[in-house]
This record gives sequence, structure tokens and C-alpha cells, in this order.
Amino acid sequence: MDVLNLLTRLLLWLGLGYFLWWILRKFIPVNFLTWFGGAMLLALVAVSFLFPEDSTIGVFGQFLSFPLTPLGGAIVLLMFSFSENFKKQGSKMVTVALLILVFASMPLVARALVNHSESAVQRAYASQQRLCSDICPAVDQVPVDRAVSLVVIAENADAYRLTNALNSRIDANNELSPVLVARLNSAADVYNRISLARPFVTVTAGPRFGTAEEQEPLRQAIRQQLVSRGIPGESIRIENTGTNIRAAVLNQRDFLTTQGLFTEPVRSGPFDTARSNRDANRIVLVAPALTMRRAALAFENVGIQVVAAPTELYSTIGLSDRDTLARLADLVPDVNALVLTTRYWSELLGSIYYYLQGWLPPVSMQWEQVVETLP
Repeated sequence: MDVLNLLTRLLLWLGLGYFLWWILRKFIPVNFLTWFGGAMLLALVAVSFLFPEDSTIGVFGQFLSFPLTPLGGAIVLLMFSFSENFKKQGSKMVTVALLILVFASMPLVARALVNHSESAVQRAYASQQRLCSDICPAVDQVPVDRAVSLVVIAENADAYRLTNALNSRIDANNELSPVLVARLNSAADVYNRISLARPFVTVTAGPRFGTAEEQEPLRQAIRQQLVSRGIPGESIRIENTGTNIRAAVLNQRDFLTTQGLFTEPVRSGPFDTARSNRDANRIVLVAPALTMRRAALAFENVGIQVVAAPTELYSTIGLSDRDTLARLADLVPDVNALVLTTRYWSELLGSIYYYLQGWLPPVSMQWEQVVETLP
């Protein structure tokens, strides 16, 4: 019944939209509509920067960024190729669209992009070892004893119900998706390594939709998953910021300040991390490796020192040892490779947006010089 109501509303909105468009085309010149449409797009872009916390603006932002993704760009080019004004250039647009889809769907391309991104994690750890050797030669690990909080960045627990990803549940008795369960388990493993510091644990995967009573089962499922892996229930905080990293940053800063745990490090420069920050309180950040650079620097940008614990690494070890047939298979387009390429590209667009908003440090600052990484 809910699906029928949703489809009915969608058809009504489409009908209303078509009627309004027909009225506009009937009584308003086409040139004016073109300028008006361009002005509206520019206004939406401006509003997305002025009011980034507005969820409605965020939805429009997803529509605006869709043509910038591999699949979205290919679809837009194919649509233009069939229009009357682009008939002469239609074949070229179809060719470009197919090339985008083919290259974005190649496992070889997806592996190369992901390997480049995730190698930064290894460089960060190597850089941190060098920093530490200058301060305390006998110690080769980051100061996790100063970790006062563990933050888990994850999609909202009810997000999979609202998208077309068709994610499955972990089992019949668990409402959580397998991806969320895996990330919670990774967070529990990290907590067990730093349990002596007894940090708070903040999970951003709280549900966003429904009443408090409807949200409670999902919150309890998240809490139970962590408790079953050894995390004390009284240390767990469940927030609904999801993958909105900026919101998670502000939430964590306010929480640490309220608890008296936020320590502004003494810096000789904008991001000095050597001796002056050694005694500062830290958070351990659990997030996908593709997202870790933006997430960690966003926390560091507001003065929260980060120890990175990346999860979901897609880079493959020992690629050079594979046989020729396995390497040739990487040239065959695959839908999973397209998904991975899209994730990489979306993260790149997100980083650009965060930088333009001033939520990231200057581009001259290498993240491996700032962020500490768990070995």
C-alpha cells in the first residue's frame, strides 16, 4: 500500500510538472525560459554553499552533481544525442558516452584509482613512524592512550530502505545491513586494541526517519552489535549524522567540549603535529579508506587530533603475481567496477566541495603529515 501511495504521488507530481511546463512554453518565450533555468541552477549552487545543512538543498545538490558522475555523464550525453539541436553531433556524443561507460566499468581502471587513493593510508603510517622516531625512538606507535573518543562514520541504519541499492539484511533477526555490521565489527576490533583508554564510542549510523518508537529497534540493534563485541554499553553514543562528515565533525567537537575533553593543541604553524601535539587528546576515526582523507582532515581542521583506522580497503595485494588471464579479465567491463569508480569520483567531488567551503586545510598540506594512523 505504501508503494502504491508513493507511485500515485509521483504520478501526480509528474502530471502537475508537465502541466506547468506546458503553460510556461505556451505563454513565455523559450529564450526567457533558458535564461530563467540557468539562473535557477546558479541560485541552487549558491544556496548549497550558503546553507549546506539544509537537507532539501542537499537533495537538489545530488541532482546537480549527477551529470558529473560516470553514469550520469554518459546518460546526459546520450539524451542530448537524440535531441534535434544536437543531431549533427549526436554520433560523437554517443561515442564519448560509451567510452566513459567502458573505461569507468573496467576493473583495471577502478583498481588503479583505488590503489592510488588507498596508498595514502600507508604513506600516512610511514610518515607517522618517522615523526615518532624523532620524538621517542623507542616507540613506533601513535599515542592511542590519549584517545578519548572513537568515531564510526557509517550510513544511517535506515538508508538502505530508501535507496535503490537493494541491500540485504545480515540475517532474519538483524535489521542492520551487512556493510554496517562489518563496519561496527571493525570498530569493535579497534576498541579492543585501545580499550585501556576507555574512549567514548560515537556511531553516526542512527536512523533518520520515523518516530522515536520506530527508530528504537535500529538503535538497539546497533548498540547490541557493539556490546556483543566487547564495547561497554554506557560508552556508546548513536547519532544520525550518517555520512555527513561535516555534521559529524561539529557534533563531536561539541560533545568533547561538553565533556571537557577537547584540547586545543599548541601550534607553531597552522598544522604543526610534531612535538606540540603529542599530549593532545585524540579521536580514533573508523571510516572507509576512500573517505578517510576527507574525513580525517575535516576533523583536524577544527582542531580535533585524529588517529585513522580505515576500513573497506579495495586495493589488491600481489597484483603483479597474477597470471595473464587474470590480468586480461580486468579489461572486461563490470558493474562492480563501475560502482567503485563512481565512489571514487563522488569522493573527489565531495573533497572539492569541502575545500571550497573551507572545511579542509590548504591544498599545500599533505594529509599524511597531519593524520596519525593505526598500524
